[in-house]
Amino acid sequence: MFNFFKKKQPKVLSTQKSEVKSSLSSEQIEQIEQNINQLLQQIDQTDDAVVLAALCEKAGLLYCQLDRADFAIEYLEKSLQHKKSIGEGYKALMNLYNHKRADAAQNGSMHDIDFWMNKMDSMRNIAKQVTVQRD
Repeated sequence: MFNFFKKKQPKVLSTQKSEVKSSLSSEQIEQIEQNINQLLQQIDQTDDAVVLAALCEKAGLLYCQLDRADFAIEYLEKSLQHKKSIGEGYKALMNLYNHKRADAAQNGSMHDIDFWMNKMDSMRNIAKQVTVQRD
């Protein structure tokens, strides 16, 4: 009736490159990579913090589409350094941190679990700061 003793199936994280890349055509991947290269050139030529934040967020989100988590994290963090916001980049970064934490838990690495939990806590603090600024 309640299935208290039924064994639960483990959840499969969709962070494997083969899954993401198989959903994108080679033309789509190539177009995303070209867009990233254009954004990186614009980032190098810009000093305005607000513009840098937007460009870094776009680059990070494109890296997410290609499932290049480390690059995505790098650029999404840069975006938040230039301008704190809780938009799409914030959500994607929280999701990436959560996947990294889950991977660390699967590997049994308490140090990595703590690291990613601290990153998630800092993101929650950003959300609080942005919310307070709006009031």
